[in-house]
Amino acid sequence: MTIPIRNSTTLPTEKAMIEIDLDWDVDDLKKTLKVEFGLPNLKFVPFLRSNKKWYRLEPKTKLSTYPFDGQKLEIDLKREVNMQKFKEFYETVVQRYDKDKTLPYGILSVENVSSEEARRRLVREIEKFVFDALNNPNDAKLYIPSRGGDNIGFDEDSEYVLLGRQKIERAFRNLSSVKSFNQLTQLMLILEEILSRNIHNTKRDIFYNDVNTFETQSTSDNLIEDLSALLQVTRTSLNVTASSKGIVIGRLQFEEKGDYIDCTKIGTGKSIAPAIDEIENLQSDAEFVLVIEKDAVFNRLAEDQFYDYVPSILITAKGQPDMATRMFLKKIDEELQIPILAIMDADVYGIEIMRVYTVGSKSLSFEAANLAVPNMKWLGLLPSDLTEESGFHIPSSTHIKLTKNDENKIKLMLEEEFVKRKPEWKKELLILQELGVKAEIQALNAKDPQFITNQYLPDKLESASFI
Repeated sequence: MTIPIRNSTTLPTEKAMIEIDLDWDVDDLKKTLKVEFGLPNLKFVPFLRSNKKWYRLEPKTKLSTYPFDGQKLEIDLKREVNMQKFKEFYETVVQRYDKDKTLPYGILSVENVSSEEARRRLVREIEKFVFDALNNPNDAKLYIPSRGGDNIGFDEDSEYVLLGRQKIERAFRNLSSVKSFNQLTQLMLILEEILSRNIHNTKRDIFYNDVNTFETQSTSDNLIEDLSALLQVTRTSLNVTASSKGIVIGRLQFEEKGDYIDCTKIGTGKSIAPAIDEIENLQSDAEFVLVIEKDAVFNRLAEDQFYDYVPSILITAKGQPDMATRMFLKKIDEELQIPILAIMDADVYGIEIMRVYTVGSKSLSFEAANLAVPNMKWLGLLPSDLTEESGFHIPSSTHIKLTKNDENKIKLMLEEEFVKRKPEWKKELLILQELGVKAEIQALNAKDPQFITNQYLPDKLESASFI
């Protein structure tokens, strides 16, 4: 039969119509393709597209094993990616997860506990306050951990943004705090009911439990974080979930509520469930995880089945990561212990998202140890990739001039303690500042619609050029 062939090992791609015999095995096909496209020394992998799905053609396998009777048949050649340097890099520089890692003295940390234990802590706090209010109402207070900037710092050893032990008083009989005190006690009542029933509520549900008391959802959301810090439990321990926007696809299997999930079988990706404790028995043969800022880029790589080209797991939170996606990634890091890479926009907001994933956010600094993934490496799009020296030759037409807000944010970020402790990050910020331009990940595909799949990521992985 005659079939169209694309040679994606070159840019632009070469195309040809080639006669093949289904009695051949894949090695016979590769010999023919080497002659046709003049590829005597290049190692490549052929993929068959049949009925909109890609199949990697494995060595010593009969072509008749694959669905050559489908529609829209096509063979695509991709260069074989040598992961040796990548593996050596991770063996020497990446610290593996240590579940017994101790945090610095004087740091407020939280833990995952059962709903029964969370309720016990909540009731104990309520009972203590009621006792104080009945015996000496003028001195009845709740002491809430301060989440202000002067109580948050970066710890170099753990590589987390952490919360100190400064506290804010909320007095029972103090006019200035009566409103926030009333809101907090109302939240306690709502959560006690949820925990006693061992059911889950979203943050939105909790807000609508008493709209008149909370007034805005941001108020109830912040109070939930305050209460988590007060009780020293994670938000999930309070059975509070947030709407998840994360998606995963690729070489990952797990059980969710007892159902078996195979993320290679879900064409557009599997939504990451907000209740991470219901996900169990993770299994994978992936070489790494790739966290992708933009869902458009995630969709490009998913459609190209990049996860089969180079065995991997693809995850996106569609911008700023939600807690469910961060907890899911942390679970992968702890249980699978495979490399985690990230591809973000080459701008200050992409760098900020990278920071949240790796060292944690200031707003949830007390949960950093349960959410942050310090082992995660920044693969791209690096500001240095925009330079001519990088060799990627990203068209200048895709570069966007930095705004005054961008410039100010770069200056502020350069003063951040975590940046000062990460010289390679600092170097990239200085390059961004010097270039005076930024770029989105999609700029990579300005040269070719599949440049990121066929050229950029293979180059980065083979050279282990990430920070």
